[in-house]
Amino acid sequence: RKMTSSSSSSSSTELKRLLGIDGSVEMTEDDLTQCMGVFKRFSSNDRIPVSKLKEAFDALQLYVNEEIVDAHLKRDVQSMEFYDFASLVCSKKAKKRRSTHAVLFSIFGFLDKDQDGFIGAQELKETMDVLGEIGTDEKVNKMIGQLDRGGTGKVSYEDFVIMLRRSIEEPL
Repeated sequence: RKMTSSSSSSSSTELKRLLGIDGSVEMTEDDLTQCMGVFKRFSSNDRIPVSKLKEAFDALQLYVNEEIVDAHLKRDVQSMEFYDFASLVCSKKAKKRRSTHAVLFSIFGFLDKDQDGFIGAQELKETMDVLGEIGTDEKVNKMIGQLDRGGTGKVSYEDFVIMLRRSIEEPL
């Protein structure tokens, strides 16, 4: 269950298997590397003190409430191995992703006025009008064309998420 500092990508693949991380959680190699780096920074003797969990989660930009720390302390758990820490991080990342997905899906649902699973040109134009943007047919069709990977003339939820990801990673 322990990983050493000389762990390779095969050991992180093994860790993913042990943690039961599948495509629904999407804990990437970068996530694991970041998790291991934070664990090393806050641990001693290959264990992280429960009292340092909040700081460690802050370093990972994840929220952990005092109740989790208190629950571990009440069970007389003073520290944890990397496996247990990574499992906790994994569950927090999964919850954060599910929460993000729920928000994005709500926004998409708002834009998808006819609830057909796609945002069409007319729906985009109406949304732009509500937001005070002038949605000319040319502008709307250009936007749809940039987002529509399937060539359907409509934007799917997946296209919508990809567009948002790109806009976050590569700000305009």
